[in-house]
Amino acid sequence: MAQRFEHCRLVGTKIEYLGRAGIFEDKGDSAGNEHKAWDQLEKDGWELVSVVPDKSGEHAAYFKRPVGK
Repeated sequence: MAQRFEHCRLVGTKIEYLGRAGIFEDKGDSAGNEHKAWDQLEKDGWELVSVVPDKSGEHAAYFKRPVGK
């Protein structure tokens, strides 16, 4: 059986979690600054997948981690 992953993205200091339907859920975390947000994601087992500009031109970082972490 293939390993399953959950996904999130970080824009500025806002972390948004990707739901199963492919829609970002309203549950989001906001860290005090970008360094805290990156540190929190790393501590929680998230791995950086890609960084791309979003619709507003701000960079969005996408992360994944195995389901169940």
